Amino acid sequence: MAYKFKLPELGEGMAEGEIASWLVKPGDKVKEDDPLVEIQNDKSVQELPSPVAGTVKSIDKNEGDTAEVGDVLITIDDGSPDTPDDAAPAPAKEEAAPAPEPAKEAAPAPAAAPAPAGNPTPSDPNKLVKAMPSVRQYARDKGVDITAVPATGNHGQVVKADIDSFNPAATPAAQAPAAPAAEAAAPKAAGGPIKPYKSAQPDLETREPMSMMRKIIAKSMRESKDIAPHVTSFDDVEVSALMANRKRYKEIAKDRDIHLTFLPYIVKALVAVMKQYPEFNASIDDTTQEIVYKHYFNVGIATNTDDGLYVPNIKNADAKGMFEIAKEITENTQAAYDNKLSADKMSGGSITISNVGSIGGGWFTPVINQPEVAILGVGKIAKEPYVDPEDGEIKVGNMLKLSLSYDHRLIDGALAQNALNLMNKLLHDPDMLLMEG
Repeated sequence: MAYKFKLPELGEGMAEGEIASWLVKPGDKVKEDDPLVEIQNDKSVQELPSPVAGTVKSIDKNEGDTAEVGDVLITIDDGSPDTPDDAAPAPAKEEAAPAPEPAKEAAPAPAAAPAPAGNPTPSDPNKLVKAMPSVRQYARDKGVDITAVPATGNHGQVVKADIDSFNPAATPAAQAPAAPAAEAAAPKAAGGPIKPYKSAQPDLETREPMSMMRKIIAKSMRESKDIAPHVTSFDDVEVSALMANRKRYKEIAKDRDIHLTFLPYIVKALVAVMKQYPEFNASIDDTTQEIVYKHYFNVGIATNTDDGLYVPNIKNADAKGMFEIAKEITENTQAAYDNKLSADKMSGGSITISNVGSIGGGWFTPVINQPEVAILGVGKIAKEPYVDPEDGEIKVGNMLKLSLSYDHRLIDGALAQNALNLMNKLLHDPDMLLMEG
């Protein structure tokens, strides 16, 4: 039988993915659970295993194509007998046309009786419904006919919130209509509809489609700026002691095959900030108007690759030592370069670090990684004059640039500055990190 393997649910709310690479070709023999394809979505690159054993008959999506949940990716001959669904449909029987009846005087058609109030129009059993398997099961568990539920999700998908808000006693007019597919797919702008780009000199311009990753980044950045009122506070820290500490332990780390950078120190300092100021380890649930405080400390490190930006996070950074954090940062970075990050590594973040100092950047205004409420931008360390607070003397110091962007709905300027003051103290005197735990 020709088994058609369709794109499965990749995670709640993930309706599509890009074919990153095929791991098989037509004619290949595959066993159950053999990897077939790598799919890139807005969380990670995932390998999809074969659900059956057999021979690959055809590849139905090309590398670079975008597939939606339910699209056929590959056809595999698994050797089982064809089912009625695979057989060609039998031709419909032709029925003899009824004998014409004598012409009668046309009578006006009776007006259709209005549906009684409180009784919805029956759903169409043949209606194509876009919904993930978990949402379909959720609808069944709640006794809701999913074909009657108006869709509000991306690409006209029915989501769990639609099931929860569906009122079967309401008239169709009372239900929120589903947005047309084109309208749902089109990005929304805060200032009105997005206008197409008009070429000034089309003969001197070229066009190429955006990759899946660039679409994901564009969507995430736009949504973050639309949702959260961004404010950025800036500071610099004299870090000569931090540099000396790193130099002292760099060779010890190297002997353990660990590359010790300044980032583990910053991770530990951010954990201390989140412990003292829990607003930085929170998210806002706009649907319930609640602040969600997190009791875990997962610090994301924005990682730039040829394919785009990934943000793997250090899980439970509060419970890990400096060397362990350094090693994990290196492993996550390599996994990002190799497109091997797991979805778990990319989810559940508390706060994010964006480091441009390694490429010579200074202060900047990083965009919050939603649904987090803050992001710390780390710039370069440069020799600059500063006033030593201990003796009031002007000296030349090693000044580290910090830029803290935060969601002003939850974090006010004074709180942000208090957080930066604590960061300053901890990074200026790294021994304080031991005191914070």
